[in-house]
Amino acid sequence: MSTTPLVSIVIPTYNRKKKLIRLINSILQSNYPKSRLEIIVVDDGSTDGTYEDIRRLFPQVKIFRNEVEKFPSASKNIGLKASNGDYILFIDDDNVVDTHAIKYLVDYLERHPEVGVCAPLTLYYGTDTIWCAGVRRSIITSKTIYLYTGQKLSEVKLPEIMESGDFPNCFLVRSRLVKNHNILFDEERFPMHYEESNFHYRIKKLGYKAVCYSKAIVWHDVKRSRVTGFETEWRTYFTARNRLLFHKKYSKWWQFLIFILIFNWLFTLYYLSIILFRDERSFKERIRIAKAYLKGVIEGLRWTL
Repeated sequence: MSTTPLVSIVIPTYNRKKKLIRLINSILQSNYPKSRLEIIVVDDGSTDGTYEDIRRLFPQVKIFRNEVEKFPSASKNIGLKASNGDYILFIDDDNVVDTHAIKYLVDYLERHPEVGVCAPLTLYYGTDTIWCAGVRRSIITSKTIYLYTGQKLSEVKLPEIMESGDFPNCFLVRSRLVKNHNILFDEERFPMHYEESNFHYRIKKLGYKAVCYSKAIVWHDVKRSRVTGFETEWRTYFTARNRLLFHKKYSKWWQFLIFILIFNWLFTLYYLSIILFRDERSFKERIRIAKAYLKGVIEGLRWTL
């Protein structure tokens, strides 16, 4: 029997068939033994033929389909529950993995039992510019910083290991850890946005570390922007609402009081100004997005007060 750990790779997807195919091909081209990879795709109600084409092109891939869109948390939980691996790699469909990335991540967790989450260094697709090397989050102000973002890998000396509050987009976890402690993505409170942060904080509360291993690299196919989360009305709504829910859950009472009285409103004004005055969409679209943000704030207040 092979001693190489089995890695389950869980990929939630929605109407990004071409990017998903690119990601799967990059996984299959990695130097990790193919017989020890279990690729699980969860199609969240796509209308672009994702389910049919993935079944045809990659018969070795396990694919599940939601008949209606259930959002990322539900899709990730479907993949998690279906997984058989010693480790589970959660990765968004708009990524490309480096040849060595999976092996580096697995090898690091094999050597470091105190670490519960290990994420790769994420670069902007097609560049050596860093998108994320970890997260620093203020529990009082809610200000969130992606470490080293915008810096070129060729021009900065990165530590090999960087501890982080949590990780977006791509990360490896111990299967036994999350299954034994029933750590799932919260489909009710965090169906999308902050779902990964909540997942990681639950692991860290058990005493495990979350680290970025900079030798492992993935490329993320996203636009460079000062802010994200306002692409659709749903994403905007959950971005605003879940900020309050997350900080209510993980703040001390006095920290949340400062946040809710001061910084929540400062961020509300800041993001509304971006949506209304710096967005390139039509005026009607900007108004819809602004209304979605305000609705999220109001709903967040109802949930937390």
